[in-house]
Amino acid sequence: MSTKKKYALISVSDKKNLEDISRFLINNNFHIISTGGTYTTLKEMNIPVIQISDITNFPEIMDGRVKTLHPNVHAALLARKVDQEILNKLKIDRIDVLIVNFYPFESVIKKGNTSFEDAIENIDIGGPAMVRAAAKNYENCCVLTDVESYEEFMKDFNTNLNSNKNFNKKMSLKAFEYVASYDVCIANYLNSEINKDIFPKFYSLKKINTLRYGENPHQKSSLYQIKSKDRNTSIVNSYQHQGKELSYNNIVDGEAALTCAINFNEPACVIVKHANPCGVSISNNLEESYINAYATDPVSAFGGVIAFNKEVDIRLVKNIYEKQFVELIIAPKFSEEALNFSKSKENVRILEYDMQNNMDVKNCSGIKSLNDGILIQSEDFSEKDIFENYKIVSKKIPSKKELEDLHFAWTVSKYVKSNAIVFCKNKNTLGIGAGQMSRIDSTFIAAKKAKEQEFDLKNSVMASDAFFPFTDNVDKAGELKVSSIIQPGGSQNDSKVIDRANELNISLVFTGIRHFRH
Repeated sequence: MSTKKKYALISVSDKKNLEDISRFLINNNFHIISTGGTYTTLKEMNIPVIQISDITNFPEIMDGRVKTLHPNVHAALLARKVDQEILNKLKIDRIDVLIVNFYPFESVIKKGNTSFEDAIENIDIGGPAMVRAAAKNYENCCVLTDVESYEEFMKDFNTNLNSNKNFNKKMSLKAFEYVASYDVCIANYLNSEINKDIFPKFYSLKKINTLRYGENPHQKSSLYQIKSKDRNTSIVNSYQHQGKELSYNNIVDGEAALTCAINFNEPACVIVKHANPCGVSISNNLEESYINAYATDPVSAFGGVIAFNKEVDIRLVKNIYEKQFVELIIAPKFSEEALNFSKSKENVRILEYDMQNNMDVKNCSGIKSLNDGILIQSEDFSEKDIFENYKIVSKKIPSKKELEDLHFAWTVSKYVKSNAIVFCKNKNTLGIGAGQMSRIDSTFIAAKKAKEQEFDLKNSVMASDAFFPFTDNVDKAGELKVSSIIQPGGSQNDSKVIDRANELNISLVFTGIRHFRH
């Protein structure tokens, strides 16, 4: 081979846009070397291509397991300018461009019924070795691992091989990121299969963008997406139709509102402020749900985040804009008229989420940051947390309507910061107490909120995210003429709490499940 020739090696599992990038190289006087299925595909496209065995002088063996692991390939990728003499001596030409993506290990294990043996066979060996070599030698070789980079390459790469150092360095970074993500995926799969670990050994996070700042202007912040087998309904996976860039606090509040709203089948509205629901309602239609949710705490709703679980129409958007200042509106769908009208408030963020996996929370996980570490836990989901498993421990039996309200209040309490107390009636929140060190203080706050809106708590229901350590919360409920209470139970004072509920003629339901939210 002549040392004046330019060479590109292409070996890809994902053959999207393969013809475009290959013809671009041919048109710019590159000779293409290829392997296995890629070689066959290029031949079918009538693109001139050199088989890898013609470069290595060694056949592909072991069903393609060994084809690029050869000095003629790796020397061509790793050679520096000072290595030209040894290349000439061994009659090896440089590979100037490497285009590689790996065996589709991640998509194979996503299928669910993949055998361990099939997964192992889809671990790429030669591809990562070549990519690491080319990426290390970015001064002399350009490596492309992302189909989305082809267009940028065809636009910005100097095909005369001059002044490509900065571009190559950028592609080198992408390549090492690609290899790192691939290796983490393999390691986590093997850990789950061999050690039966329910949590990944390593967490792979993909940066989506840098935020303007964190919780406060002096804090820096970025948004990341967890690299996992499945995507779930989340702010991270939503589409923003309009509005200012999402802030750190928008994202935290939005996720809190969204995760609560998707629990309900009936039209639901959840208004969140500072990561706590300040109003929740389910009704026959979204507009009524919004009106009732807003009525719970209009003061806190100002500047809040609103999430819905059904399509939002123009009438609802108009109602929201007339009633309050809102930072973010979230829904699974917006009508065209609603989107067009929303443009009148161009700074309001309009976010649309995907409902596909909205209730599939069994495999979700929560991450909490620590100094020099993180805590990871599974989603607050239990298959035992169903109404059929709850126990009525009082003499008084809740009515059907009370049971419906208890279930609603219990669901809302799950998304309120501990200690959490929720009063509700007719599937509308009337008062919410959140985040207090003492449970009775949360009860006082929830009652005060209801009083401020002139809600009568008589015959309302009360939910607590954790057990009552004393009877004081029951005493307060009796004072407010609450008719029914739902709480986990499990306190050493349960018998006293039950006795006090019986004395006050309040029905009492124990769930056996706690929902602390810190």
